[in-house]
Amino acid sequence: MERVKFSSINDMTCGSNVRKSEKLIKEYVTGREAQDINDIIELYNVKKFFDNKIYLSKWTPDDITRYESLIKSYFGLVAKYIKSISEDNFTEIYNAVDRNYKDDYWRLIEKFKVYKSIDKEHFKKFINASKVKLYELLKHPDIVENFGEIVRDSMLYDYSSAELLLDKFEIKHISTKDPLYFPKELSNADKETIISNYINSNYPNLNYLRLIANIQSNKDKLELSPKTLLKAKRKAEEQEKQFFQENSGTLMETAVLFSKIQDEEVNIKLDGQTLTAIYSKKWIEDNTDYATLLNNVIYLFEFVDSQMRCTLVNKSSNMSVFERFIFTSSQNAYNKGLAFDRYDSLSLLQLMGYYKELFSLGIRLEEVIEWFFKKYLPDEFNAHNFRVTMPSINSTSLEKCTNIMPALESVLKQFSLFVEEGNIDFELLEIRSEHLIYKNIPSLIEKKYAYGIGDEYELAIFLLFSDQSMLGYSKKSKKSYKSFFELLCNEKLRIEDYPDYYTSNINWLIEHQYLSINWEEYITISNKSLIMILKDLYIDEVISYWKYNEDERKIIDELKNKNVVEMESSLFSRPEQDYINYFLNKSQFNNGLDLRNKYSHTQPFIDNNEEMHNQNYMIFLRLFLLTVIKINDDFCINDQIKMQQEELV
Repeated sequence: MERVKFSSINDMTCGSNVRKSEKLIKEYVTGREAQDINDIIELYNVKKFFDNKIYLSKWTPDDITRYESLIKSYFGLVAKYIKSISEDNFTEIYNAVDRNYKDDYWRLIEKFKVYKSIDKEHFKKFINASKVKLYELLKHPDIVENFGEIVRDSMLYDYSSAELLLDKFEIKHISTKDPLYFPKELSNADKETIISNYINSNYPNLNYLRLIANIQSNKDKLELSPKTLLKAKRKAEEQEKQFFQENSGTLMETAVLFSKIQDEEVNIKLDGQTLTAIYSKKWIEDNTDYATLLNNVIYLFEFVDSQMRCTLVNKSSNMSVFERFIFTSSQNAYNKGLAFDRYDSLSLLQLMGYYKELFSLGIRLEEVIEWFFKKYLPDEFNAHNFRVTMPSINSTSLEKCTNIMPALESVLKQFSLFVEEGNIDFELLEIRSEHLIYKNIPSLIEKKYAYGIGDEYELAIFLLFSDQSMLGYSKKSKKSYKSFFELLCNEKLRIEDYPDYYTSNINWLIEHQYLSINWEEYITISNKSLIMILKDLYIDEVISYWKYNEDERKIIDELKNKNVVEMESSLFSRPEQDYINYFLNKSQFNNGLDLRNKYSHTQPFIDNNEEMHNQNYMIFLRLFLLTVIKINDDFCINDQIKMQQEELV
């Protein structure tokens, strides 16, 4: 667009638009006059740059004062023109507005209350004749309120307005968008009618159908009947079936093998889109003590990393740009990408194979878990009286799924009581009948986890580590790196190697002591430990405080004092809590598998689907093993802290 357009203070076109504004002001000084509605709206956009104090660096204070005075006087022309709009010319003027100025037109109509002079019947004819897009109107609450009944009727007539309802109430937006306002005349029944008509339409969007099928009804947002949800689910399945018949897609294979001839414990191969993990049967057969069998989950299958954080959770850092910014996602969904699905499949195959291998050796993984609570905890940590009864060998897969969750929740309640009381009193446990909430399960350790918070943290990690930060590219090196941090690790750069509009971000990092300038005037990392801590937070979204050395913990404490991180004490980290809730219930995520409730309350109707129940049992067992690892880590850290305190004494 050749005309001046204000989008936001962060828009990269600000510089060129302010230069256009300067030129335009000079033209008006020398006699130019506004000819039509687009000239008027352009002056309005020029004023917005001055309202937000966006100036050219070459302007002196006198220049700024002079230009501000001029644009203020020209804005009188804007007000006069907009107030002159009436029923007689309303349609004609709207149709003459440039496409990129439509939003600005409605803002001015609302600002100067022109809509009050438009008869409702005339406005209704205008909407139909001019084919006004509903989303243009819905950004302006006063206009929507004034013509509420007309807007409601338009939404009911146009089934595509379902996408606007979903955009407002359901879709998760990465960046801030102008809010949409719906008329008070639009009832919950109207909303359901619009959604239902959209589902029945010829070409509903598959992404929107998936969103509808998982909506958690809310009378203040979208309240849909189970019948409508089921209709959306079936329509989505119909479209998916048709899509996969017409598109072969990309084949991604994951395989887990246990080899009799392989000596090394594990061998991972990635060939194109085929991932193969091969494990040594000999290693497992030669190391059948229960402690090592549990350690295999950590060191062979890597369900957790060196900080005992679950590696199977979804991480934004593992998602592609398309998955993060392009794909449609619900506000209330567990956000997961291809990497999550691949690791999920791999871990289930690992566990299924491992379970069978151990069973062939006469070892049940359930008995190993029982040993951990009944023998290992009292012997290693003097933590007595834990009780657990795992599903028996004679249970069907359905019975195992039904019985394992009470066992898991029981040990978590026992652990919570042990943390709070120092022992397990089962009479007290029976009296405490509250529902188990995973985020509320405490830890033996204070300051167990740290999480990034606040504007400083968000800006620092974006500039340093995000693949969306423009600092990751330098004309000097003619190379594009994944992040600014990666560039600094590979190139020598000075501030002057960057365009002027990037230097403010670099200077911000220097002012906040994340970067510095060395004696050769190169940009360098001020404190490598600090940056690595931030990088760890960026990638994993949580760090375990006590997994760092004393000097590094001091850095984390300093970040806490600056309100860059916050500390929390719980058995599971926040990403792990989300991961567990995704599989077990729908209390947090509308796309959750809800496995706990399926087996605890109704039980799946397909009683003879052994394969489905067996896979679900492996999911439950995987969560149980994660719980074992987290409880063990809690006790280990607690002992470590006690030893450090004794050394100080």
